[in-house]
Amino acid sequence: MMFPAYDRYCRESRLAPLPVIAEEQGSDYESGLVRSGAGLWRIRTARITPGKPGAFVAVWRRGPDGATKPFGEADKCDILMVFVQEDSRFGVFTFTRDQLVSLGVLQSARTPGKRGFRVYPSWCTDLNERAARTQRAQAPAFTDLSG
Repeated sequence: MMFPAYDRYCRESRLAPLPVIAEEQGSDYESGLVRSGAGLWRIRTARITPGKPGAFVAVWRRGPDGATKPFGEADKCDILMVFVQEDSRFGVFTFTRDQLVSLGVLQSARTPGKRGFRVYPSWCTDLNERAARTQRAQAPAFTDLSG
């Protein structure tokens, strides 16, 4: 599997790319794992969807029964990197485990978790109130690499 968004991120950030272990589940979202030192990053590429601002990203695992389930606090992952490209714009959300819990993405004692969610890069404008609130909550994790 190819990881063009991750490769572009490394080029534009002037980082040496680390090997990516492809995840079979979620391959439509360039799903992979990257080991960085003692840490583990999960990477995804969000998809722009027509008719709705922002981009959608899937983040799920398959349980022993074959059903899809959200990742949980106990799943090994230190960072979730979500790459998003729209026309000439390119950026990355670098979510920590704490941010994912706060956003309700990871399953925890407080939330059931999510199998996917929308991301709203800084270039998304004219959002409804709910999307604008989500964009503000996601903003600390976003880096615009459009240059």
